[in-house]
Amino acid sequence: MNAEHGKGETIMEIGTTDAVRPSADRDETTLLDLRQIALTIRRRLWWVMAVVAIVLGLTVVAYMLVPRRYSATATVALDRQVEELVAQPKGDGTLPTDSPSVDTEVQVLTSPRLTGEVVDALNLGRRAGFGQPDDGTVVPPEQARQRAVRRLMSGLSAKRVGTSYAIAVSYAAPDPALSAAIVNRTIDQYVDDQRTGRVGDRDRETMLLRERMGKLRSDVIAAEAAVARYRAATNLIDVQKDSTATQQEISILNTQLATAAADRAAAVARLNAGVGADASPVIGALRAQQAQLSAQRAELAGRYGPLHPDLAKIDRSLTDVNASIGKESDRIRQGLAAEARVAEGRAGAIRSALSSAEGGLMAGNNASVQLNELLRTAESARTLYQSLLDRYQQSVAGQGTERSRSSVVAYALVPTGHTFPNPAVFGVAGLMAALIAAGAVVLVLELLESGFKSRRDVESKLGLPVLGNVPDLATIPGVSYSRRDPLGPPDYLVENEASVFGEAFRSIRNGAHIEQGERGIRSLAVCSALPNEGKTTTAICLARSAAMAGLKTVLIDCDLRRRASSRSMAAEAQKGLTDLLKGDATFDEVAVRDASSDAWVLPQGDGKSGYDLITQSAMQTLIDTLAGRFDLVVLDTAPVLPLAEARAVAAMADGVLLVTRWRKTPVQAAKLATDLLGRAGARIVGVALTRVNLKEQARAGDGDEMIYYNQFAGYYS
Repeated sequence: MNAEHGKGETIMEIGTTDAVRPSADRDETTLLDLRQIALTIRRRLWWVMAVVAIVLGLTVVAYMLVPRRYSATATVALDRQVEELVAQPKGDGTLPTDSPSVDTEVQVLTSPRLTGEVVDALNLGRRAGFGQPDDGTVVPPEQARQRAVRRLMSGLSAKRVGTSYAIAVSYAAPDPALSAAIVNRTIDQYVDDQRTGRVGDRDRETMLLRERMGKLRSDVIAAEAAVARYRAATNLIDVQKDSTATQQEISILNTQLATAAADRAAAVARLNAGVGADASPVIGALRAQQAQLSAQRAELAGRYGPLHPDLAKIDRSLTDVNASIGKESDRIRQGLAAEARVAEGRAGAIRSALSSAEGGLMAGNNASVQLNELLRTAESARTLYQSLLDRYQQSVAGQGTERSRSSVVAYALVPTGHTFPNPAVFGVAGLMAALIAAGAVVLVLELLESGFKSRRDVESKLGLPVLGNVPDLATIPGVSYSRRDPLGPPDYLVENEASVFGEAFRSIRNGAHIEQGERGIRSLAVCSALPNEGKTTTAICLARSAAMAGLKTVLIDCDLRRRASSRSMAAEAQKGLTDLLKGDATFDEVAVRDASSDAWVLPQGDGKSGYDLITQSAMQTLIDTLAGRFDLVVLDTAPVLPLAEARAVAAMADGVLLVTRWRKTPVQAAKLATDLLGRAGARIVGVALTRVNLKEQARAGDGDEMIYYNQFAGYYS
């Protein structure tokens, strides 16, 4: 600001501060604002309704044109355990039905093999739409069969019914009778294949058992012959019986050997101790006789002395008795020795017999090991042969009694109503597609719309406050005017000062602090980024509004090229601003008084020069002089982006009002204008949105007070 004005610091204090000035990244602005989305949809409601109607119409057309398909469903159940007419041994290959088994059978029902059998049974290879093309061309049989199988597999479905053992088989075709025939033939073929499959398995099992039994029969005969030959060679009739007899013999011999050894030991002991002599009655009698003779001799010797003749007789008798005792003792010892020798001989004989028996037992055991091996081989062959023989007999007995492990629960009836297209599905899909298409159209429209839509939009993108929303007169209820009339809005303002249109300019004056005396703005440049944004109309209306409010106001036309203000309010002026700057005229000579509002207008003359004068210090001096003479100086400048003098003039004013056309001015252009004005030293006090559609803003003006216009419209006249 020019220091000569004397209000620079004061104006900065009352301007938009950081506390008042909205931030471009306000916390309340979110990436996904549901309220903003709702307001956008409300604003684009006609587009939404049109797109939804078109898409739903196309959905109805598609529903009518899509070929009808009729779905038939048949149900087959798996038996958990098949009861055989002829009992079969465990492990015959029949597995219990469980959940994985059911899932496996679902795959079997849609397998190429089964579908191929259905194709052959129904002769689908020759049917158009299956094996043959719809255009009437003829396909070779094998290729036609493959085409029919692929076509049938693509449409045939099998699904387990809940957690049961039932499987539902479905197929949809344009011909209802054909769809029923296909699913019925499929389950019949499936059940029949299971039965014939079991018959084939049984036949193959019987043949395999028969072949195996022939070889095992030869093995049994060979094993039993080997046992017989070995027994004949080793004389082993009964290994267990022979071994038991030998063991009993050895036991007896061991007992006898022990007895013989004891007898020998006793005989040797008697021999060594002479036990036999003492026990002999002969020796006992002789010893008694010896004792008697010894007693007689002792008596005679004591009575008659040693020389008695009877003593010699007794001595001879004692000598004979002693000799007899000696002979008898020798005889007894010889008998004991002979007895000991006999006992030793008997023990030796028993020992020899025992050794022979033990040798025979050992030889028999060695031979029985080989015999037992032969016996085990023969027994194993007999057991295996008997097992296969029993299995073979059961298999033969079960031939012809095979039953399928599944049964038909319900055959498909010929459907009377089509299942495709489903009206509910088409309706939901069409509605979803319509909503998606409508959303896409709204999104594209929003992306293509480059202008500012609301107060919040301006504040978030420019970081500047919106001082007022200037409505489009055509959208005010009960107002009609021609857009070709340049003074249409200014004249309406004069005639309807209490209208919503007039209130917009009072809001601008208050927001720019124009009516605050020495602390307020005395000069205000009205700028726009591009032409045709309503800048001149805003400047004229602002000047008239201030003048009608009692402020001494002057409007200066600073647009040397368009001279829009001059053409509207002083069309006959010959001299103007450039003449004043050159010194060729005074203010009183060139100024024109507006009869409608008592505002003064400083127009442009009809000259073509002065492009540089407006940017020189004389222009600053003029503005400061008029600011001292008038309460408000309004500068109607040229567009900011194309003309440098507009930025220079804007920097000379106390403040700048940036005019942007509602939903028309590109955001990037407004941002660039803000940047250029800032670099030029201009101070933007706020933004005015022009030609705002009140009806549209009241319906979807998020962040504006005009969204409540219908509630307070009665306050305007």
